Amino acid sequence: ILIFSLSFANYVQADDDGSLYLNKLDFYAVINPDGSMEVTETWDIDISRTNTLYKTFETDKEKFSSIENVRVKDVTANKEFTQIDEEMYHVTKDCYYGLMNSKGDFEIAWGVGLDNSYDTRTYEISYTVKDAIGLYNDYAELYWQFIGEDFEISADKVNGTIILPEPADSTDDIKVWGHTEGLNGEIYATDTDTIKFKIENFNSGVYVEVRTLFPKEMIESSGRTYDEDRYN
Repeated sequence: ILIFSLSFANYVQADDDGSLYLNKLDFYAVINPDGSMEVTETWDIDISRTNTLYKTFETDKEKFSSIENVRVKDVTANKEFTQIDEEMYHVTKDCYYGLMNSKGDFEIAWGVGLDNSYDTRTYEISYTVKDAIGLYNDYAELYWQFIGEDFEISADKVNGTIILPEPADSTDDIKVWGHTEGLNGEIYATDTDTIKFKIENFNSGVYVEVRTLFPKEMIESSGRTYDEDRYN
């Protein structure tokens, strides 16, 4: 069932006179025993007259403590981008940064260099979310927004896979919810260690968020540990 959510992540296109469209957006997230989460996003995207792509995470200590280990790759050209340490409105072609921006939010930006041209590219963006898991008395919880309501790019398909640290005894031990508005989608625990979700005909300006509870024994520690029950 897909219902409402809070918004804390957003995606922004840099150039107002350009256009962007995602043929497919894939998320692959692996939860670690230390409460962190490794995320890889694969963007199959049509780009016209755009210099830079951005992804911004609004700071929210109730969802995560930091984002680290950012990497950006042009899969089409099989090229790892070069990391820079400077916030830029127009990022140098084939370079990227992942840092706190001037507004106090964490921002990933990469230069595509298509200021006056058009192309279809596939990009792979990866990063580590520290303390993505809340550890409660009864369950461990991931409450994560994969697409924010300020996302300005529509997509034919959005797919996601979440891998738990280890198999549960049964899929009944994994509780899953999808949060969004006005979209048809599906989310399931497809195996004892795997959650999958998908949406077709995604429209920009709509959030997509996943909430899951799973056995707390899978998490050895987390910087977000709470002395309370969560399931109710």
